[in-house]
Amino acid sequence: MSRQEPAIHNEGGIMRVIISLLLPILLVALTGGCTVKVPTIAHTHIGHTITAWQDTPDRMGLLVVAERKAQEASEHAGRASTEGRDIDVVKSAVSKVLIATDPQSTRSTAIKVGPPYGLKQALTGAIDHITFAANSDDATANMRNFAVEFDGNSAAVIERCDLITVLGEDISASSSFEEADILAQEIFSLTQANLSGVDSDGNGVVGSSPEEYGLRQLRSELDAMLAREDPPYSTVNRWYVLNLIQLPTGEWAFKERSSDSGGGGGGGY
Repeated sequence: MSRQEPAIHNEGGIMRVIISLLLPILLVALTGGCTVKVPTIAHTHIGHTITAWQDTPDRMGLLVVAERKAQEASEHAGRASTEGRDIDVVKSAVSKVLIATDPQSTRSTAIKVGPPYGLKQALTGAIDHITFAANSDDATANMRNFAVEFDGNSAAVIERCDLITVLGEDISASSSFEEADILAQEIFSLTQANLSGVDSDGNGVVGSSPEEYGLRQLRSELDAMLAREDPPYSTVNRWYVLNLIQLPTGEWAFKERSSDSGGGGGGGY
């Protein structure tokens, strides 16, 4: 038996080494990953555009909502411009275009579906938060320069949203299928431009000027900006994204975790 004792002591030593190695990993798991790096305020605002926001459908990022609503508007506009020769069918499809584009427009308020987010509201929110990011003390020069460009390049999409609303209201008031059909074709073209951009100058390049931009070009420019960030941008943990608040002083800060009820907090702007 005396010869076996050293082996037993050796096994105990190995076990202590294994436990010492595994303990930090177990502690991180049990504490919910508290080693997550605190993001910058600027990057958290970017998270509001592409990761999550408080009152969007399914708490999606604002730009993600804008992209989905642009797609919805284009699909409904396609139906309005191709399905049948019934003016009521056209009007019904166009009303859905207006809801996806701007649910706060005169015509679309007749139908209430979910939170008041259409393409216009979601993109406006994304512009706001990219501006918040650029105005943060920890924003990089790369982000500050981009915010001005993003605002300018988004203007054409907002203008098309307003024109879609005007044309949609004209269709609603029309009793002529021929007139409604012509207007529906124009709405379809506008929704396509909002989604994918448009080569308005005919040079073979979509997005060569701000008036040609759609959601696809805006997303591409945002992704390119984030790829240039130094320190690098990485997806912001949802807790931080949903718990950034603006203090009475105007400064931004994260909520105390002890006051968090688990649902994501008040969220700031």
